[in-house]
Amino acid sequence: MKSTVRTATQAFWIDAGHGGTQEHYGEQLRRWRHAFAATGGEPGASGVTLDPLHFALAAWEVATRPVADSPYVRTHPRVLDAACHRAEDGRDPLAVVELAAPPPVPLPDGWSSWRRQGEQPYAAGAEGTPTVLSTLELRIPLSGSRLPTPTRPRAEGLPNLDDAQASLEAFVAELNAAVTPFLRELDGAEGVSDTDGATLVQWLRTQIEADKATAEAAGAGPWRYLTATGPAAAPVRQGAGGARRLEFGGGRTVTRVGFHDDDLLHPVEAIHIALHDPADAIARCGAELALLNEHTPPLSAGDTRDTGDTGVAVCPLCGEAAGSPCQTLRHLAYGYRLRPGWRPEWSPSR
Repeated sequence: MKSTVRTATQAFWIDAGHGGTQEHYGEQLRRWRHAFAATGGEPGASGVTLDPLHFALAAWEVATRPVADSPYVRTHPRVLDAACHRAEDGRDPLAVVELAAPPPVPLPDGWSSWRRQGEQPYAAGAEGTPTVLSTLELRIPLSGSRLPTPTRPRAEGLPNLDDAQASLEAFVAELNAAVTPFLRELDGAEGVSDTDGATLVQWLRTQIEADKATAEAAGAGPWRYLTATGPAAAPVRQGAGGARRLEFGGGRTVTRVGFHDDDLLHPVEAIHIALHDPADAIARCGAELALLNEHTPPLSAGDTRDTGDTGVAVCPLCGEAAGSPCQTLRHLAYGYRLRPGWRPEWSPSR
């Protein structure tokens, strides 16, 4: 009988949880700034394209370059390649994803196929032996309308890190929705266990770490809404000159706040944005990650924690088996249920 491997099925995720990865991606953006240069009549500012598709394709290329010593976008071991480019009609992006697949027929004696290397990419068998390498190519039309519009660069000729982060998140969300079902089927065909608990933990960790990375890229500082009338509790306070404005820090403000149809923001929207500023998001994400870590069963082979009667690791605090995520993790994940990749079976039972 084939052995099962505990894995979490997610095709792509942004490696925002390890120290220095976001800073490294920022350095790569500076190194490959030429990829973001406005061309062919595109909208641009300070030498950087403001075209959402051009900008997103460049951000993806920098984050996934094969030569990168530390890719910012990580992939499932089956993902051999994932390229995004402009479709022939020029309006929307097209993703081409290549997956390592099981052989379509039983192998004769002496033949080998892909071999799994833990969380490392699938590799071919040993050199000098007959090998069958089957692949599955997915050609995925993506929606250009879902891509965020980049903002004016803060430095001449350099794309903003937070804009690149937002573009990556849009691609990752759409690609995961398309590719993950194929990964589950391929893993199932090879007897690889898609453990529900491990899957929820990785999916939830990805959501939280991506939110935290976005907040850090946005400046990590407090935002305030300045109202035209009377003082109010933070994050709302009275502004000078009787003008409503949303203050982002660093001298950046949005002044079109009011009650008219052509206003950029209504006051309640500005207040909501200020309440959920980067400083607040970073604090919340830090608390959620701590809670996630406390309720995550250890999955390493050498761990000696109690496995209970199920034979699998149990939640260190709740005592519930990893194969059935504890109620604390279910409730925590339920707050992210509107995100791509959420599964209804993860809903809390009480």
